[in-house]
Amino acid sequence: MNLKQLFLIFALLLPLTAVAAGPDRKVSRSEVSSIISEYRHYDGVEVVKVGWLATAALKGVIRHAGNDEDTRQIREALRGIKSVTVLEYEEAAPDVRHRLNSRIARALDGRELLMEAKDSDASLQIFGVVDESTGTIRDFILSTPGNCALICLFGSIPMEAASQMMSR
Repeated sequence: MNLKQLFLIFALLLPLTAVAAGPDRKVSRSEVSSIISEYRHYDGVEVVKVGWLATAALKGVIRHAGNDEDTRQIREALRGIKSVTVLEYEEAAPDVRHRLNSRIARALDGRELLMEAKDSDASLQIFGVVDESTGTIRDFILSTPGNCALICLFGSIPMEAASQMMSR
């Protein structure tokens, strides 16, 4: 199963996740950020942070990139994103990878899991906070412990835009 198929399944299941949303299971932005800050200086750990200023500049570039359907969907999906952080630690020492996977698992344990997909030895977990009143997903976090990566989209993504993008 490839990543696009996983996202398609997620898009189909997205409306169902709104029913299961619970206010006590929100992902803690500060806890995830704390883990990233703690491990960012280890050998083999790469962190890319795109703050609000760079995100605004990226949105401006996308705004002028064209007006086809794909570009409009990307623009709509990114409208509410305030920052993006990517943590990649595949090249880290095995003990560092293990500790990071454990810390991330503890931080996300019991949080609002929107989708989980497994393929042989790889898994993808998608967390976020579904807000039915606004029709958005906030603080979207993708975790792939087997691939040693964590992607955090802080801000909000319209559920409709996310499902349209993922269904392509």
